[in-house]
Amino acid sequence: MTEKMQTKKSNAQPFQLLRYFRTVSLVAFILVGVLLVTLYRQIAISGLMEVGESKNVAITRSFSNVIWPEFSTFLNDAAEMSPEEIKTHSETARLHEVVLEQMQGLTVVKVKIYTLNGKTVFSTEESQIGEDKRDNAGFLMAREGNAVSELTHRDTFSAFEGELEDRDVISSYLPIQRNASAEVEGIIEVYDDVTPLLKKISTNQRNIALGILLILILLYTALYLMVRRSDELIRKQFYEQKDAEAEIKQAHAQEEKINNFFHFTLLNIIGYVERGTAKEELLSHLETIKKQFDELKYWVNDETKK
Repeated sequence: MTEKMQTKKSNAQPFQLLRYFRTVSLVAFILVGVLLVTLYRQIAISGLMEVGESKNVAITRSFSNVIWPEFSTFLNDAAEMSPEEIKTHSETARLHEVVLEQMQGLTVVKVKIYTLNGKTVFSTEESQIGEDKRDNAGFLMAREGNAVSELTHRDTFSAFEGELEDRDVISSYLPIQRNASAEVEGIIEVYDDVTPLLKKISTNQRNIALGILLILILLYTALYLMVRRSDELIRKQFYEQKDAEAEIKQAHAQEEKINNFFHFTLLNIIGYVERGTAKEELLSHLETIKKQFDELKYWVNDETKK
């Protein structure tokens, strides 16, 4: 067991601080960068949704105050008409013109109006008139007096000015009310084109990502230099400790040799005394032993100096 421990200790290596730092910090910095960029996009899109919905709410209020009183009777009666009757009705064409005039200069690309039973009685895209939306989640929430919006990407989109391609729009289901405390009389769905704003967010996201990347590179470089210096100190201390342990081990070995020498010498002296060796012969042997001891002491001192 002791030999295994000694072998393991002799094969020990200094802690690989720099290697672990490179691996862990690189992964951590990448995760931080991705999280920051993702967080920015989520916050920006959330802000865009709030602004877009507020804008659509303002449009709906304007519609409720200006257009709805004039066309409410027709739109409620349209609930009992067939889609073809609604499309060919003169009020539909007049409402279409009024809506286009009202939306002039805005980024709104489509408007739809539903009765409370979910029937589409008006749409700037004529083919959608007569559709049933009674089971639509957005419609149901708007009927309860809530505003509901979502951001969607459309490869193609039918707008006031014709077919649009590759557009991002915020669609809002909003209740039509004469005032904030009045009953809901109908539902309007407004589509707002936010493609330029979303592109700006994407551009800002890319710029922020580059800025974060630059900051993380500078931070990583600074930390790398400090950690590399620390790693060098750790390695230096590790090998100095190993050298010190080797010297202590060597000193213990020399001490054991000296102890063995004295033990052997003492046994010889006792042996000479017991055999009754003549004084001259005993002194001669002691002089030889002293000479050997001096040589050993000189050798020990010389090894210690090394």
